[in-house]
Amino acid sequence: MLRIKSMIYKHKLLAIVLAALLTTAALTALANLTSLTWLTGEALNNVVISERDGIYDLTGITSFDKTVIRLAPSTVYYPNTYLTSTNADDVVPESVDNLEKIRAEYLSQRFVLKLPDTSDTYALTFTLSGRHAMRVIVNGRFAAQTGQPGTTKQDTEVWENNITFHAAAVNGDMDIILHSAHFYHAKRGASLAELSLSKGGTVPDPFFFGRIKGIVIMGAFLCASVLLLGIYLMLSRTRETLYFALACLVMALRECLQSQAWIYFPIPGNLSFMLEYLSMVLLSVFLALYLGQYATGKFLRGIQYTAILGSCLYGVCVLFGDSIFYTSGLIVYQILLVMCIALGIAGLFWKMRNSINKEQAVAMFGIAVFFLAALSDIMMYSELFGARDNTPISEIAMLVFVLAQSVSLFQMNNRVLGEAKKMEQKLEAENTALESLNRMKTEFLGDVSHELKTPLTVVSGYAQITKQLAERPDTLDSSEVSRRMTLISSEAERLSLMVGQILDVTRMEEGRMVMEPVRCYTDEIIHAAIETHYPILNKNRNRLDIRIERGLPAIDADPARISQVIVNLVSNAVRFTADGVITISAKKNNDNILICVSDTGVGIAAERLPHIFERYSKKQKSGGGQDTGTGLGLYICKHIVEQHGGEIWIESKEGHGTHLFFTLPVRDG
Repeated sequence: MLRIKSMIYKHKLLAIVLAALLTTAALTALANLTSLTWLTGEALNNVVISERDGIYDLTGITSFDKTVIRLAPSTVYYPNTYLTSTNADDVVPESVDNLEKIRAEYLSQRFVLKLPDTSDTYALTFTLSGRHAMRVIVNGRFAAQTGQPGTTKQDTEVWENNITFHAAAVNGDMDIILHSAHFYHAKRGASLAELSLSKGGTVPDPFFFGRIKGIVIMGAFLCASVLLLGIYLMLSRTRETLYFALACLVMALRECLQSQAWIYFPIPGNLSFMLEYLSMVLLSVFLALYLGQYATGKFLRGIQYTAILGSCLYGVCVLFGDSIFYTSGLIVYQILLVMCIALGIAGLFWKMRNSINKEQAVAMFGIAVFFLAALSDIMMYSELFGARDNTPISEIAMLVFVLAQSVSLFQMNNRVLGEAKKMEQKLEAENTALESLNRMKTEFLGDVSHELKTPLTVVSGYAQITKQLAERPDTLDSSEVSRRMTLISSEAERLSLMVGQILDVTRMEEGRMVMEPVRCYTDEIIHAAIETHYPILNKNRNRLDIRIERGLPAIDADPARISQVIVNLVSNAVRFTADGVITISAKKNNDNILICVSDTGVGIAAERLPHIFERYSKKQKSGGGQDTGTGLGLYICKHIVEQHGGEIWIESKEGHGTHLFFTLPVRDG
């Protein structure tokens, strides 16, 4: 099973073509089922009776119940003549062998039946090839008529290709005269009718089911058209949706005409004849416009424009020309459509051979089924392979086409809705993140304002007190002045660090923080940073312990930035530790230098550790019990270390101090 699925997936287009061919064959077989068992629930008996000496003798049939009697064609007919009961015996008939030689636009046929001498009423049906006007006379009396038989085209109105009526025998005899007229087709004149007979009420009308089926299919096309027009007007406004809706509307009209359901509506027969040809033109135009969405490239565009232009020209002929003219040109138009369909479908499949998704596969299946059915109908009507008594299947195939397009549209809508939902979720997540970032920035600005104000207040206060002490030299205590100046320097350094952090974040976000690596040594960077900054930063009476492994190799780094990392880490350590120990260590670890800054301070809560290196990370209480810091220091440190190719991580437990590690790669060579 998996192997079959794999082959189908690999050869999608071939699978689609084979499925379309099988579907078209199944539709053809289904459409040509002529059994009436579906209607009656029972099988019907079919009996064929041949003419003898001009008479059809049915007296030997014992039962007419559930029996359809088909009369074999007569050997004679009356071309260009309307028989009557008075001249029937005087007019000389022609042999049916001369039917092709003598073109008759109207003719008469005579059927003389011998029936059992009963009072039974019989249902009789004449069937011809193509639309005709027909009149039936039984035993000298008018029995039925469809259309208006005439002797010229002007006084003839064609109708359908069949007529059903009821009649009874007189003394066992039934003399039937059929008048039929055509006048509307260039290829052929009036044709000979076949007569079938059954006992009245025992066999249903053989054309009733087809008409009801036509009305149902017509209703389905109308519903599809209304739905698509609604989608076009209220939602999509895409031209392809409008074209497909109009194609469904034309198919509803065409099904109404071809299924003979039009006889239930007030439509003139001559108009219905013209509409049948015009509907083919309109359908070709709208489908060509609809399929234009797939017609990319000069070749497919050329085929599309050829089909549209050819259809429009033939449509003008149908609208303004005589029926003899446009029926004579039908074969040319059919050849054009066959070429456009064959080349267009082949080109379309070739274009999509390497890139076809599920939506397109379903749509292509529907397209292939419909156009294969259209090709079959064109060849049937043009009689390229001889006259065949087949039923057109393009209407049923169009239903398959509509269903396939609906499934494709459903799949596309599901995909679009899914993508829209994912996009909505993404936008919602981004919106939440932006709101969180905005909130964090607001908190950050408030915190920074507070943090900047604090050292400024301390510096201002101690500067004023020192000034007052300096104004009284007799009571000046040099140690007190030194202590206060140290505090001022410490707060100034703290202020400098915070301002530097803000500037660094701005540089990072704008991509302007540049590293300038040189050959340097870790121990020199650590000692320089501690000697410069630690005395100023350490206000909480912490002891410093430096443990640097001897003989550490050189590194390629930006000394100023690595010093900034160490100062930031030490600054955090001394702020969150009081009367404790700050330890700075460095040692070689494989191909890296491992540096650790640890303290014995308050530690960090476990829930804060995953977010400790994030920008604007929420502050915690310092060793002195106050909120402190900007929340940017570790974020900047992480960026600098990673820019040098190293890693940074933290280990901490609340109440048990913190260990912050980072690595720097050893210089090659």
